[in-house]
Amino acid sequence: MNRTEPLVELIFDRLATDHVPDETADLVLAALSSDDDLAAALSGRPTSLDPRPAGIDEPREGIWLSSVTVAGFRGVGAERTLTVEPGPGLTVVVGRNGSGKSSFAEAVELALTGDSARWADRNSVWRTGWRNLHHPDVCRIGVELRVDGAAIPTRVVRSWPAGGELGDATTTVTSAHGRHADLDELGLARPLGLYRPFLTAAELGRLAAGTQSQLFDALFAILGLEAITDADRRLMAAARPVDTAIKEVRAQRTALAGLLAEVDDDRARRAARLLAANRPDLTALAAILDEPDDPTADATVLLCRRLAVLSLPDVDQVAGLAGQLRDAAANARRHDGGRSRASLRSAELLRLAIEHHDDRGDGACPVCATGRLDGDWRTRAAAALDELRDRTLAAQATAARLNTLVQRAHHLIDDLDVPEADAPDVPLAKLRDAVAALRLAPGGPEELAEHLSARYPAVVAAAEDLRSYANGLLRQRDTGWQAAAADLRGWLVAAGRLPERERTLARLKAARSWLKATATELRNQRVAPFAAQSQRIWAQLRQESNVELGAMTLEGANTRRRVVFPVSVDGTDNGTALGVMSQGEMQALGLATFLPRGCAPESPFRFIVVDDPVQSMDPSKVDGLARVFAELAEQRQVVVFTHDTRLPEAVERLNLGQARIVEVTRAERSVVTLRPGSDPVTRYLDDAYALSRNEEIAAEVRGPVVAELCRSAIEAACHRIVWRQRVARGVPHDQIEAAIVDASRRLTTTVALAVFDDADRGGDVLGYLSRRYGSRAVGAYKACKEGVHGAYLADLPDLVADARHFAAALS
Repeated sequence: MNRTEPLVELIFDRLATDHVPDETADLVLAALSSDDDLAAALSGRPTSLDPRPAGIDEPREGIWLSSVTVAGFRGVGAERTLTVEPGPGLTVVVGRNGSGKSSFAEAVELALTGDSARWADRNSVWRTGWRNLHHPDVCRIGVELRVDGAAIPTRVVRSWPAGGELGDATTTVTSAHGRHADLDELGLARPLGLYRPFLTAAELGRLAAGTQSQLFDALFAILGLEAITDADRRLMAAARPVDTAIKEVRAQRTALAGLLAEVDDDRARRAARLLAANRPDLTALAAILDEPDDPTADATVLLCRRLAVLSLPDVDQVAGLAGQLRDAAANARRHDGGRSRASLRSAELLRLAIEHHDDRGDGACPVCATGRLDGDWRTRAAAALDELRDRTLAAQATAARLNTLVQRAHHLIDDLDVPEADAPDVPLAKLRDAVAALRLAPGGPEELAEHLSARYPAVVAAAEDLRSYANGLLRQRDTGWQAAAADLRGWLVAAGRLPERERTLARLKAARSWLKATATELRNQRVAPFAAQSQRIWAQLRQESNVELGAMTLEGANTRRRVVFPVSVDGTDNGTALGVMSQGEMQALGLATFLPRGCAPESPFRFIVVDDPVQSMDPSKVDGLARVFAELAEQRQVVVFTHDTRLPEAVERLNLGQARIVEVTRAERSVVTLRPGSDPVTRYLDDAYALSRNEEIAAEVRGPVVAELCRSAIEAACHRIVWRQRVARGVPHDQIEAAIVDASRRLTTTVALAVFDDADRGGDVLGYLSRRYGSRAVGAYKACKEGVHGAYLADLPDLVADARHFAAALS
């Protein structure tokens, strides 16, 4: 299963494969889309079903680190730049504690994310001392990135004003597309959060010994299943009020049965018996409520029962309608009806004239015979026609709205329900007088608005007085049935919806159950490659450890989420890893767990920066760590900062490819110096020189080997030139690698690719070297070509010197 496969299509296929019922499948797909779509699916309305994958605008090109510049930040005073080759390879930056090396590592992270794992979740004390004491005024960090296919690098610079706080930085982002407010505009903010191409000692400690939920969240985020998590949250949120409503109806039934049992009325007693059942007969309860009232009740009681439930529109609602009437009338005046009719006539004339011009072309006006209809006239006439149409449409819309509001006002007045019956002592006169005055409505809309505002409050006040009077009288004469019946009537409405709610809850539970089971399966499938890579890394790091790591899994959800690391000790299952590992093993576990995250295939970042990974590791694990980094560096750009010299020594000793070593030293007043360690060219030439001076080995044996080493040095220098030139032009890395591999068949094609950028110009190499670099370069070139195929009996130290001169000239 592809991590980047659109999740909604994957879910859709699985719903079909599992033969999930339509009513459940609809909820699953709607929940994946949005809250609105889920609400629509629950109510039977159409849905948009548009689940957009997160990160759709994220970059797909590879991004490499080119340089880090630091000035006045932490341990670095005067500005210094650490330059790294923007391509696959291992760079080890080594320096003692306090040398300033970690300042470069933190600068990369801080420049790109605005924060540092070293300071995260710490108190303010940890955020002090970030500004260099010796050069505090000029404080700036910058990162240069190279994007595959782009000749212009992307640069991120954060600078602080003199005396400014950490949060006062000004950020500048530029790329091949121009200037940007932040990295989010380039689609990099989310990938930086997901894949984090930085791993610091502080972060390693938290990741290895942090809470289970933190570990779970950090790994789950890169699996691309956030949409399922969101869908589960939506389903759970939708189910909660339905479940609550069902429980409330059932709880109210018990309370209502007790209340009715205490009412001295045969109807109440019968209703209480019906409510005692688990599934009360709602039809029978409704029939009890429909039974006629006591026939002996007098006219006053009957009228008061009607008045007690009298309902009128709210005063604020009517005031709002009056305000809308005033606004609509004012708008209608601005769009005069007579002028609108004139606009219609003018528009029709213009339309006919334009049609005449379209049919006949340029010519005299057929109406006045003096004007001329031509292209300029038609442009002006078309614009005038559009304006007339807009004015006419606006006038019509305004008039229609005004008519609608006037009708609403009249309907409101006419629909007032005032009882016509009379009863002794019931004060109806005030309400009837107020309603009669309201119904004397004037014809004009503005006058009608004023009339509503002036007259309607008296109607509401009179109705409130009548309701208060009616409720008081009914309380005096009621046995308790009326109040209980009102409660029962309200409960019946809610109970009538209970079957629908139970069906809805069952649908939501079924959708959530299927989605959770599918999410678990997908999660295990997508975490498997990370788990496998973690196991491979652990196998290299564990060395002599007796702890064997099983396949990492993610388990649980919500507040019970955790990461499980099955381990066995000396072949015996010992539960999970965290309880049996030493500090060095925990450090190795953190690397094994989170290096795959930073090197995920979906990450646009082709570099990873690791700071101080060697803590508490014994020598065998350091060798394993060197192998891990060298393996990653075959495809990735790996930059490692360390104070422990065992790591660069292991890289050298194990001959793990063309690793670059950079030494960092710090003198007084924070003067930091960066100097290269032994690069591949120097290493080959140094080995060749040592062998050339070894008199214990016969010259005919030494000759071809020295020539081969010199050739390897020249090839390494050529490869460096090719990478540097082509990356600067924006050539994708896979094309550069292919060109180097294709040219490596002969030294001639390799040199031609470096000096001419064209491997096919091998025939021009010798003349070019002679003209450009002289006889020493030519001699070294010829010796390296020919000497590897047989005995080389010339002066071997001189050959190495000439090859060193040639390589330096190329570089």
